[in-house]
Amino acid sequence: KRDGKYKARLVARGFIQKEGVDYTETFSPVISMPSLRLVLVLILQENLHSYVMDVKTAFLNGDLDEVVYISQPQGYDDGTRKVCKLNKSLYGLKQAPRQWFHKFQQFMNKVKFKQSTSDPCIFIRKEKGRKVIICLYVDDLLIAGSDPDEVKTVINLLQNEFEMSKSAPATEFLGIRLVFTPTELKLDQEEYIDKMLKRFNVSDCKPCSTPLEPKCTSADFANSELFEGPFRELIGSLLYLAVTTRPDILFSVNCLSQLQEKPTVAAWTGLKRILLKVYKRY
Repeated sequence: KRDGKYKARLVARGFIQKEGVDYTETFSPVISMPSLRLVLVLILQENLHSYVMDVKTAFLNGDLDEVVYISQPQGYDDGTRKVCKLNKSLYGLKQAPRQWFHKFQQFMNKVKFKQSTSDPCIFIRKEKGRKVIICLYVDDLLIAGSDPDEVKTVINLLQNEFEMSKSAPATEFLGIRLVFTPTELKLDQEEYIDKMLKRFNVSDCKPCSTPLEPKCTSADFANSELFEGPFRELIGSLLYLAVTTRPDILFSVNCLSQLQEKPTVAAWTGLKRILLKVYKRY
């Protein structure tokens, strides 16, 4: 882990599962960015008390609908051909995210939260004029409410049901820094951008004022030698940045993403230019 602690985890080899045999459905929703932004606006407008938490080993909470067997873990093999039958979900299973979401959904219903009809990962409870909103993104939670005591009550309910981290004021969620003032909310991903700059070796370069040259198209980058490197990785990182806090780079990223099948050196240079556009010190 980041703090230097050793952490080991048993995982299942989900890649050898067979559909219809040991799994069926695998889809699990996460809160959409437009929905998250809407909730953040409500927190600002209604001056709600907001906290963040995360569920530790969330996928281990899920109940299995199918019968699943796994081989004996290395180091615990008793020399026989016996296998282990799983009583609960396990990391690595294809259905693990879905089963965790169902488990959380059931608990929300139990404590009288109603699921949003617009986004299945938003849960709302209103009692005696006191409102609490919970946003779920896999195992990360954003909790907001009008009454601080009611929010703490909900946090205690969650901590009694699941093993969770301590609650903290909502200053960051999903790698997005949240800066609340009485009249506005600022979102940024400076830390995420810094990590990208270091990962793709452009932290020492000067920032750019525009993501690409004006009137550029994907064809302008196609006639160059092929590039072998982390092209898709940088595309994915920039797309996440674009849909969260930097819509100004979305057109440029989409333009160069058309070259993912045959990335070129020119296209890679273009991607690095986009990254330098979001350089925080520009």
